[in-house]
Amino acid sequence: MKKLLTISTIIVLGACSVVLQAQNQAQYNHYIANQGILNPAYNGTRDVISGIMIHRSQWVGMEGAPFTEALNVHGPVEDTDLGVGAFITNDHIGFTNTFDFFGSASYKFQVDRNKFVSLGLQLGVGNMSYDGTKSITQDFGDPVFTGKQSKTTFNAGFGAYFYAENYFAGYSVPKFFSNKFDGNAGEFRNTFSLPNQHHYLYGGYVFEWGEVMVKPTLLTRIVYGSPLEFDVSTNVLLMEKLWLGLSYRTMSDMVFLAEYIINRQFTVRYSFDYTLSELNNYAKFGSHEISLQFDFTFHKRAGMRSIRYF
Repeated sequence: MKKLLTISTIIVLGACSVVLQAQNQAQYNHYIANQGILNPAYNGTRDVISGIMIHRSQWVGMEGAPFTEALNVHGPVEDTDLGVGAFITNDHIGFTNTFDFFGSASYKFQVDRNKFVSLGLQLGVGNMSYDGTKSITQDFGDPVFTGKQSKTTFNAGFGAYFYAENYFAGYSVPKFFSNKFDGNAGEFRNTFSLPNQHHYLYGGYVFEWGEVMVKPTLLTRIVYGSPLEFDVSTNVLLMEKLWLGLSYRTMSDMVFLAEYIINRQFTVRYSFDYTLSELNNYAKFGSHEISLQFDFTFHKRAGMRSIRYF
């Protein structure tokens, strides 16, 4: 019973820190493949209609552990410099569930022969629900954990994206508004709060090394009052079909990355997180993320994958 209470406490504290102090924004290991969710300016920058489906199970083996599901579809508007996209995410942690639906639009500018800058905006709605009745507490009827709350709110985000033939960089603030719990009113408030905004700055470079392609990337998460968080990754392309890589996250995670290009239309990805902190004593089976990317076009020719590898 003591162990169960300890595990429940970890989950509750994690959930409450997200609900009360900041936005609930999911993390992804294959963040370069998931740029359409991370940055609205990326939507429409590929030459085909592209989509990705994601499922992430975090801290497997721990009761109430987080899981995330997401779908993003985007593409260019033919004969224009516009791009459009949409995504849905369902993010669950502890007793809290967040469902988001966003639509986005981007416009790209050509700054050189093979260099472009894209700016994007996204608008959407989100629903955050909290069910404390599922908690296990030492004190029966603890009002902190026994209530239920649900709130549907509006949100918006901004992004900028620069890309060339073999390198890229992006910056985004996916959500301007955050949900905070008002103790006096007993409900969530949707507020514009600069300290609670999540800023993402990332980039990467693709180069040949002998007979293989190498893709180092870096993602930085910036939240006011919190330590900087970095994801540093390196992937290697073998036989033009298989990407293998490793990533280190400053939250003390090592990540194994794999990507298999089935054909011009489909790519499957998998990643495994191994936690280096004490959390590994409870989440004994790590974290797992799997996704399927699909590319297609309404033209007669088969959908073609971007030669940029990002």
